[in-house]
Amino acid sequence: MSKLACGIEYDGTDYRGFQRQPESHGLTIQGVLETAITRISGTMSVVYGAGRTDAGVHASGQVIHFSTASHLAPQAWLRGLNALLPRTVAVRWLREVPESFHARYSARSRSYRYTIWNDVAPSALQARYSYFRSQELDTDLMQAACQVLPGRKDFGAFGSSPDKHNPLKPGPHSCVRTMLKAECSRHDALIYCDFTADAFLTGQVRRMVGTLLLVGQKRLNLDEFASLVRQARKTHPGSAAPPHGLCLVGVEYPAELLNGLENEKR
Repeated sequence: MSKLACGIEYDGTDYRGFQRQPESHGLTIQGVLETAITRISGTMSVVYGAGRTDAGVHASGQVIHFSTASHLAPQAWLRGLNALLPRTVAVRWLREVPESFHARYSARSRSYRYTIWNDVAPSALQARYSYFRSQELDTDLMQAACQVLPGRKDFGAFGSSPDKHNPLKPGPHSCVRTMLKAECSRHDALIYCDFTADAFLTGQVRRMVGTLLLVGQKRLNLDEFASLVRQARKTHPGSAAPPHGLCLVGVEYPAELLNGLENEKR
């Protein structure tokens, strides 16, 4: 058996998220990948992803791995998968990795970008990948609020542990994570909210953005935002921003496992 890692890009609009679900629930990214792999190798391979993105969430830097007994060369796998996958899913790179590599558990950090289209009128070309808000938003205030987020702390105000509903992991389930980067910046009508952490809670990025939007509208001041983070309670006015503005943009691994090739171009 050999283990292969892939860099995956997808438009999540028409998918029920990354994780495989019953067929009656709709298409998933894991499901279409496993179907394509099975068609090439003739045997079922389980796909493991670095991040279990929710329904409607996109990715430009998702990383997966799977094991196979096939002796196809990496370039043959790359061509074959892209020939079989829907146009909304693409394999950007593929390579053999050590047996110790795991797309999820070997990751040092994950990076997400949430995109907001902030203008008086919507954009047709940005509609699938950004959240349209016509209200004036103070990006400087949103950036100032972001300075509260970096560090190792309980982010329970913004999400829950991915293992909360896993019967094999009864808990207790910690909401403590290490935020390495949190920034909001404006580029004309586009506002980018960028976050990097060792791991994220379920719903965390979308809930953080929803609360930052209240800061940008001056409905929540900086002290109030800091208090919400510190108290780590979900009972606050910030609601989750919609999924279509969110994109998993990168995953970082130890150099000895991927040797920096997570950013490889074809």
